[in-house]
Amino acid sequence: MPDIDEFLGRDPEPQPDWLCTDEPPRFDRKEFFKSRTVYYPGSGNDGQPVKLCALSHAAHTFIYVDLAVSWNTLSERLVDPNQCFRGYELTHHEKVTRKDLRPGGWTSYIRKKEALRAKKLRKDFQAEFMRPFAHFAVLDRHQDRDEKHGPQRLAILFIEGDGFASYDALYCQGDKTPPPFLAVIHDHGIKFGRLDRGGLLEEISRDARVLPRFQLVAECSSAWYGYADTGANVITKHRGWDPRRLFSLVETEFSGYDVPK
Repeated sequence: MPDIDEFLGRDPEPQPDWLCTDEPPRFDRKEFFKSRTVYYPGSGNDGQPVKLCALSHAAHTFIYVDLAVSWNTLSERLVDPNQCFRGYELTHHEKVTRKDLRPGGWTSYIRKKEALRAKKLRKDFQAEFMRPFAHFAVLDRHQDRDEKHGPQRLAILFIEGDGFASYDALYCQGDKTPPPFLAVIHDHGIKFGRLDRGGLLEEISRDARVLPRFQLVAECSSAWYGYADTGANVITKHRGWDPRRLFSLVETEFSGYDVPK
């Protein structure tokens, strides 16, 4: 059986044109979402999904979302060669506002009763996509590394926000934004809603008819309905994270849904 990066490498993504400029590019929503995106709610500073997609050249653009991790914390790790994204260096970053991410505003999926319940557990759901909280970062591969390590350049959007609200606002507004190429599903026992099978994130996705092509699923979680194990080798426990498997959307589930190429 192939490793997960080898499996993903069967269908690599060419380096997007907007990332091939002489100078690191600034954030452009239209160009950013033209590329395959990897969506990771509750990401912390876990660089494993970036490593997998870089090794396989399967994706160049990543969205990390975590309420508990600030940009200051992440930026410190980005400039540390022993942290996060080894073999890459930060060459550009900028603040990104809600208006940059969702011009014209957005319509929240969350129903009123759920939003009221959420207030008792944490900040109001909608508020998590109503304030400036994001940073766009461009990472260039170190000169002593080659294509076997990964692409020349990667782009990452860090959102200090809610994983459900951010997915809803970015992908599920009916504007033909392509779904994630891959979503990382690692349920952290959030009381308000689950990230894995039968949970709120799947509900939002299915109602919007927007489904990721692949899911990287932790052992403590379950893949969504309609996803099958690819059979790629399991990633063993790494730096405190549970082992992970790669699941793919079953082809019969593609009909009528927006699915990334």
